[in-house]
Amino acid sequence: MIYLDHAATTPPSKAAKAAALRSFNMFGNPSSLHVLGIEAEKEIAHARDVLARIIGASPPRLIFASGGTEANNLALKGTARKHKGRRIITTRMEHSSILETLAVMADFEPLYLDTDEGGAICLDALQKALEEPTCLVSIHHVNSATGVIQDIHAIGNIIKRVSPTTLFHVDAAQSFCKLPIHVNNMQVDLLTASAHKVGGLKGCGFLFIRDGVHCAPTTQGGGQERGLRSGTENVAGILSFAAAAESFMPITAPLKQVFLDALNLDDVKVLGKNTSPYILNIDVAGVNPEVLLNALSQRGVCVSAGAACSANKKGQGQIGWGQAPTLRVSFGEGNTVDEVVKAAELLTEIATNLRKLRKL
Repeated sequence: MIYLDHAATTPPSKAAKAAALRSFNMFGNPSSLHVLGIEAEKEIAHARDVLARIIGASPPRLIFASGGTEANNLALKGTARKHKGRRIITTRMEHSSILETLAVMADFEPLYLDTDEGGAICLDALQKALEEPTCLVSIHHVNSATGVIQDIHAIGNIIKRVSPTTLFHVDAAQSFCKLPIHVNNMQVDLLTASAHKVGGLKGCGFLFIRDGVHCAPTTQGGGQERGLRSGTENVAGILSFAAAAESFMPITAPLKQVFLDALNLDDVKVLGKNTSPYILNIDVAGVNPEVLLNALSQRGVCVSAGAACSANKKGQGQIGWGQAPTLRVSFGEGNTVDEVVKAAELLTEIATNLRKLRKL
């Protein structure tokens, strides 16, 4: 099996598995005041320290949640309820947990920025849009379908220069541990990340909230996570998240270029410019990407058509250029040059045969 769908989810790392197994012996509720509860709470505090350090944040500013989706919901709904202004600036290329959340926030008006041919947002358009009262700007760091990297430094500087009271949220699910992030240098007020994108277990994520930014809880209960996310903490998930992030090894081989060099096909378009080394999105002319995906799966190669969270919405990949889903190949720890070449060769063979069948 050649796994090239790391943008959808990553295999749990050895460190994450070990941390999860260790957590099973500390089964106390972190809110309990006896020795087992205190032990669990100390482990969570250490995990918070590890994760906060990676983004240059103060540990108390991290709120654990059930994943990136819940963290994005809390970032949008929680802060919008506490801050003045009815308008939220974003793009139509955001993850569904942003777009679908905005769709149900009836008291707020989303403004969608356009992107250029490479997928980057227009900074001049952002600056002009900020001349009107704006509550929040929410922009992803790396697009989950195309891998396009947004210039978060430039965006943050524009926001704080033109409209200092406007909050800046960054969805970093596809960039956390993979690209440099420093929330202070980037002028970021809120940032979300997900464990299973970096070798952690599914079902855990966090929201960074800058000191002084007010956020209302979206769930009520026992008051865990500073009252912003009630519910008993997922100790196994949190510990595995920190262990995976701390031991994460960025890929160093140019796997994207290796794949493209081994792809012996005409009429193949690469979507996006200035993209993450982890994500490649291609349009193979004359071939349905879902047919390609299924054929590759039968030959032992796992890839995606569009973004995983859009797979249940026919014809809606999160690509941003108004196109049907294309083929997403995403790389990660454990991938080798040999298997990437093999996957490209299989794709060449399958696509060539499919094109021949169309001509019959």
